[in-house]
Amino acid sequence: ETMLDYNPCMFDLHVTEIARVVQLVITPAFLLAGIGTFLNVMTQRLARVIDRAIELSRDDTPLALPPERDVLDLVDKLAIRAKLINRAIALCTSAAIMVCLLIALMFLDALLDIDMSWAVGGIFVLAMLTMLSGLILFLREVFVATESLRGRHVRAGRGPLRIQA
Repeated sequence: ETMLDYNPCMFDLHVTEIARVVQLVITPAFLLAGIGTFLNVMTQRLARVIDRAIELSRDDTPLALPPERDVLDLVDKLAIRAKLINRAIALCTSAAIMVCLLIALMFLDALLDIDMSWAVGGIFVLAMLTMLSGLILFLREVFVATESLRGRHVRAGRGPLRIQA
């Protein structure tokens, strides 16, 4: 038997089989694009929180700022928001990494003819749970950000409609 007779399963795939695998990994690739867009939104929010915290901590802040105690409360809320966003970003980035691993495993499953269905399913479930956790933290951050507006309805140019007693 010569090297020309050697036919490992990796080289035995036909173009149609590879095309089928590519079709299967398209869905996780779209999921990856969606996670990337969501990460972009969260990093934008984090940048705004950081900018606002820096603005409040400067010595040359405008006189229009609330009293010092209120500024400290605002900085504390901004720190909580930044922590929540950081954790959400970490979880969603982890989910994106798992989706990349999922895509790689799907290709390896086809190329090496090894059954990796349990690994693929497990990583997919883990990626979705991680993404879910990131979304929940993001939602908590939004609630913290809008907490100061609860109890009062603000209309531009007219002041609050209702103020808590």
